[in-house]
Amino acid sequence: MTGVVVVLGLALLVQGGGGLINNIFSDSDSWFVLNYLDLPEALRIAGHALMLLIGLFLVVRSKGWRWLLED
Repeated sequence: MTGVVVVLGLALLVQGGGGLINNIFSDSDSWFVLNYLDLPEALRIAGHALMLLIGLFLVVRSKGWRWLLED
């Protein structure tokens, strides 16, 4: 079960972080999920930030901070 949580967390990290960067710097539709929903810009950016935080929480909760900081 931990493996599924880590994969879900990493997917949310990529979707949230990448979508946040995409919306702040380029504002183009790409493969980020929230870019295809008809939402106001501020709500879309907040959604990406929330996805990033939830993904980080899931990964850290299951693996710990040491896993992220190891080489």
